[in-house]
Amino acid sequence: MVDIRDFTLAQFASTAFQNAPAGLPGGFTPLSAAALGVVVDAPGESYANGLYRQDNAAALVGTGTLGGQDTLVLAFRGADDRADSNTVLRNPAADYGKFAELVAAVDRLAASGSYEQVAITGHSLGGSLTQIFMASHPAGTTPVRYIADTFGSPGALVPDANDGRITNFVIVDDPAVFLGENRAGVGSAVSGNAVLERGAAAVASQAFPGLTEDDARSAIPSFTSNYENAGATVNLPGKTGGTGPISSVTGLLQADPGQHAVSLYVREVGDLALRLPAGGTDPLFDRGFYLAQNPDVAAAGVDAKQHFDSNGWRESRDPSALFDTSFYLQHGPDVAAAGLNPLVHYLLFGWSEGRNPGPDFDGGDYLAANADVAAAGVNPLAHYLQHGIDEGRLIA
Repeated sequence: MVDIRDFTLAQFASTAFQNAPAGLPGGFTPLSAAALGVVVDAPGESYANGLYRQDNAAALVGTGTLGGQDTLVLAFRGADDRADSNTVLRNPAADYGKFAELVAAVDRLAASGSYEQVAITGHSLGGSLTQIFMASHPAGTTPVRYIADTFGSPGALVPDANDGRITNFVIVDDPAVFLGENRAGVGSAVSGNAVLERGAAAVASQAFPGLTEDDARSAIPSFTSNYENAGATVNLPGKTGGTGPISSVTGLLQADPGQHAVSLYVREVGDLALRLPAGGTDPLFDRGFYLAQNPDVAAAGVDAKQHFDSNGWRESRDPSALFDTSFYLQHGPDVAAAGLNPLVHYLLFGWSEGRNPGPDFDGGDYLAANADVAAAGVNPLAHYLQHGIDEGRLIA
């Protein structure tokens, strides 16, 4: 089952690509170098706002609550330039050694008892590095539980273990995943066949940033062993909505390299994680208002809530008088970019992150004026709609 934990780690994997992270997922804060125990004293080494860098390698470190547990999160950056892309094709372990000081610091902090669990994540090359990390930290050998999510991971030269700590999210027609997990077969099929070799190189060069077709062709002789992604696999729908993975070199040549994008993984995982049980957002959804504002929906005789969840929010329709869909997405470009239902996002994350549902309701002001509501830790708009109006409480 895909849940909020997975969505949070997908956001971490995406944020790890930023050279100057603007902010971590809701409720998480970056660790300082001192708190982590990293000493920046080597050429090419830096640490700022939770982002560790050693030459071309980078990873993001943050802390917060994940699945109800105090968690230390380590997110390896995926391939974002030519050097990274060549590394992921030839052997991701070449980059793993650059994180030796960071990994040691994470392990020391985990051993200190400060956290209940450690979560490792990453997209693309970051997923490969996550696999290597977990293989070097076998179950039962760490002071706290280590868990991991990978997104679009090509895998690595690690044992194909049935590791229940690891979940690998794969968009079924992501060519990068197929290429990694079928390196030997691809190498054998395209070697000596100029047409297939050019086709495979073209797909690889488009899937991996900065990679040239010549780079991809020169890497093919190294395709003698398959990469592995230990753990369970969760298949995400492909471009046409299918759930069947690429199964042949021909399928690889026809695949869309854009299916490897980290933003697509965040959107797909978020869409699944934020699906609430029927009526889950009812405290914030006013059926009478929606139908009055949208006579076409009323005339069609469809369920107002179902219409909003499937199409309405995408059409900038508002679920209630105090929730302005366009306002929320304009002031939350990260939510818009991820393609998430704004009402669900606000219910689960937005209100606690200080986001406002619209120009006519300030959640911070409402909580400041109503100390009992703030102390209860409840969604301010939901409280106002369910109780505040009847109790005569003011919006501001």
